[in-house]
Amino acid sequence: MIEYTDTRGLTDRPRAFSEAILEGLAPGGGLFIPVELPAFPLADIVALAARPYHERAALVYEAFGLDMSAARIAAISAAAYGDNFDDPAVAPVHKVGDHFVLELWHGPTLAFKDMALQCMPLFFSEALEMAHAAGRTDLDYLILVATSGDTGVAALNGYADRPHTSIVVYYPDAGVSAVQERQMVTQPGDNLSVFRLAGDFDDCQNAVKAVFDDAEFAAELSTEHGLALSSANSINWGRLLPQVVYYMSAYADMVAAGHLAAGDPLDVCVPTGNFGNILAAYYARRCGTPIRRLLCASNTNNVLTDFIATGTYDISSRTLIKTPSPSMDILVSSNLERLLYDLSAAPAGAHDPGRIRDWMARLRADGRFTVDDDVRRRLQDLLTGAWVDNDTCLRTIGAVHREHGYLLDPHTAVGWKVAGDLATDAPVLVASTAHWSKFAADTLRALTGTPAGSPLAGGSGGDGLALLDRVVQQAPQAVVPIQLRAVRERPVRFDRCVDRTREAVEQSLRDWLGAASA
Repeated sequence: MIEYTDTRGLTDRPRAFSEAILEGLAPGGGLFIPVELPAFPLADIVALAARPYHERAALVYEAFGLDMSAARIAAISAAAYGDNFDDPAVAPVHKVGDHFVLELWHGPTLAFKDMALQCMPLFFSEALEMAHAAGRTDLDYLILVATSGDTGVAALNGYADRPHTSIVVYYPDAGVSAVQERQMVTQPGDNLSVFRLAGDFDDCQNAVKAVFDDAEFAAELSTEHGLALSSANSINWGRLLPQVVYYMSAYADMVAAGHLAAGDPLDVCVPTGNFGNILAAYYARRCGTPIRRLLCASNTNNVLTDFIATGTYDISSRTLIKTPSPSMDILVSSNLERLLYDLSAAPAGAHDPGRIRDWMARLRADGRFTVDDDVRRRLQDLLTGAWVDNDTCLRTIGAVHREHGYLLDPHTAVGWKVAGDLATDAPVLVASTAHWSKFAADTLRALTGTPAGSPLAGGSGGDGLALLDRVVQQAPQAVVPIQLRAVRERPVRFDRCVDRTREAVEQSLRDWLGAASA
């Protein structure tokens, strides 16, 4: 069994996987990370191609030493990756022009978050049953989520009506697409709620993190409602582990299709906001997948690009900019902490959580920190960063559609452009993180040559769903996914906006829990 420690060195003891997934955030604000990683022989990675996706996932999970039986892991994987995905390959790879595209949006909410959040709630429920049976807790759980769009949609879908679990999602006011918002505020389920928060994603994330840090509120939830807090954001290791699988799976598929010889290097380009998706590719690399370079693609909120180039992470004078790729509109990339923990290890492998505590404290106090020269060199050996402005993003969508008949969403367009700008002699795999239909307004702008942020001829289509048919008129080969047809018919259930403070978020939870128990 592989155990988990935390990036800031403040846990009293290592955790098992089932404990780490329930706790979500480590004590003291750190993130859980495995003490060791499994090593996969190249032949075993290549052999994944002969198996259906759910078996690939189960094999990877077993290798990570989960404290669950092989039979339960297999059953959970089969339930997570089945008919709920509209492609039997689950995460297929397609060659488009000079790039390879890893399509991660075939799940029920049409974004890569489904790859983890169709699986994580099942593991979470299993872990909670184990904790109840062992007498480790008599509490149920309240999942709190701050979302820049897709995480909230996928988490609500995955946790809806799960036993012994409730979920509440906060999303930034005017910070998600119309379709993303509609997916969230119409989500069925008796155990969930959704709130708009007056601010941007970083305000959401900061407010939710502050709730996790409030010991008095945690005691109140436990005493009055029998609840403990956990997270479905990528700060939870249960979100990251399923994402490691699809990079290993993609490499196997590319070898099986003859695009690579076994052992050939592959570059991976990931459109990145909170750094979780690209971090999963890093872990796949460490486990033995022949990934050479990680290409970190940012939008105009290019704090990661600057950090990779300089070693200084600085948000002290930045203002979050609204872009056509809202799921990347993030300035505080939480998962970077996990990478820095690895990169700051001494040559002998000894980690220094004190440095992580210092950097994170400086980021909170001053809005900036600078890593040591050795860490900066290791960072630059691993990662190359570049960014794409709003109009270039939309022009890329239009150009790829004209040249290849393939329709990118705005996030994948950022990755596509950076992959082309930074490509060398190795094949490039672009992580395609969402279906175009979730961003119909900007997809339509891209197809009609309308600049980013400009009004659309004929109006914006109200809730955004009306724009889907207009996109299809411009791109007749495009199809509105069946997943969105039901969303068109569902009634709006949630329409409350709360302030960006910890106190306001906590009061919204009290109000909802009180109403639910009345």
